[in-house]
Amino acid sequence: MSRIAIALTAGVAGIATVAVIATSGSAQSPVLTTVQLVEKHQKSVGIAPNHKPRQGDRFGFGSTVSGDDTGIGRGVCTVIGASQALCNIQERLAKGTLSAQGLVSLNGPANKTPFTVIGGTGAYDGARGSALVTDDNATTTDIQITLRP
Repeated sequence: MSRIAIALTAGVAGIATVAVIATSGSAQSPVLTTVQLVEKHQKSVGIAPNHKPRQGDRFGFGSTVSGDDTGIGRGVCTVIGASQALCNIQERLAKGTLSAQGLVSLNGPANKTPFTVIGGTGAYDGARGSALVTDDNATTTDIQITLRP
């Protein structure tokens, strides 16, 4: 076999290998990771206006976090209408950080309110996915996070 034929055969084999790997990778189902967190609100952490919230007002809060990971949570929200606020949440956890953003109602407790996971560090490096936030009572919030690969 000539050197040209050997080179062509090796090249075709390499391309076929890459095609098989690419096809098998895309044929697999994505593996989702779930993280369950429980936040216990800290009364001494946070900010709030001294009047009924109006557009542009900001409020913030803090919590201790337990569940599948432990640490602290911090959030800052901006009122964007008569009954809604845009919130940015940062979870500083033992395994890394998670950042999320979402709209919350000002008219009552959260019940499976969706948030978008927009990033992370450490074990959560490059995190993306979604979270469902539910206020269990006046002092505890349950967060079910689904991270995408």
